[in-house]
Amino acid sequence: MNLAIIDTETIRWSSEISGGFDNLQAFGLTLLAIGIPQSDGTLDYALFSPYANLPQFPTFDFNFISRQQATSTLEQADRIISFNGDNFDFSILQSAKFKVENWRQKSFDLLTIFVRAAGHRISLDNLATSQFQEPKSFGSSKRAVEFWRSGLELLRGWSGSSDLDKTTSNQFCCQTAKYLFQTVIDYCKQDVLITFQLYQHLLQHKQLSYYDQRADRNRTLDLSDLVDRHNYGYR
Repeated sequence: MNLAIIDTETIRWSSEISGGFDNLQAFGLTLLAIGIPQSDGTLDYALFSPYANLPQFPTFDFNFISRQQATSTLEQADRIISFNGDNFDFSILQSAKFKVENWRQKSFDLLTIFVRAAGHRISLDNLATSQFQEPKSFGSSKRAVEFWRSGLELLRGWSGSSDLDKTTSNQFCCQTAKYLFQTVIDYCKQDVLITFQLYQHLLQHKQLSYYDQRADRNRTLDLSDLVDRHNYGYR
C-alpha cells in the first residue's frame, strides 16, 4: 500500500478571521509537507509552498515541488494519513485550488478516529507526549503562522533607517527570514513524522494513550474496532 502523510501550515490564525475555524477558506496555505515512507522505515519529504516562487524567496538545501508534483504524489497514494486532515488540511488545500475530493476518500485521519471513540478532541502534542514522551517543538501552530509572516515581512529588506547600511541590513533581513522559514518547515516535517509514528503505533497496538486534563489522569483508548473498519475500507 502506498502511504502519504500530510500536514499544512497557514498564513492566518483563527482569531484573525471572521468565523474562525468555520471559515477555513480564509486561512491561506503557506506550506504543504508530504511524508513518503521508505523501505527502511524513514520518511522522504516533499514540500510545496505557493510562496516558493517569489523572486526574493531564499534557497534551501532542497527543492520545493510544484503544484503538479504535489497533486501527482497524493493521487498515487492509496492512503493519506493526517491529524485533522478531514476537518482542516483538506479544506486548506481546497482553498488553495487543489482538487481534494478523491483525497478525502483515501483519508486515514487519526484525530477523526480518536474523536469517534473518545467523544472529544485531543491535541497532537498530547498524543506525542503520552506515546513517545516527546512534545512538539511548537506548542501551537500559531507560532508557525507568526514565524512565516515575519519571514515574509523581513524579505522586504532594508528598513530605511539612516543608521543602518542598506546592503548589510538586507543581508541580515534575508538571513533571518530564511531561519524563520526553515523553522516552520522543520516544525511541519516534525508534525508529519509524529503523525506517521502514531499511525504505526496505532496499527501495532490498536490503542492510544493520552492525558485527560479534565480528570487529571492518563488514559488508554481502545481503537481496535475503528482501526479494523478503516483497514477493511469502511469509514
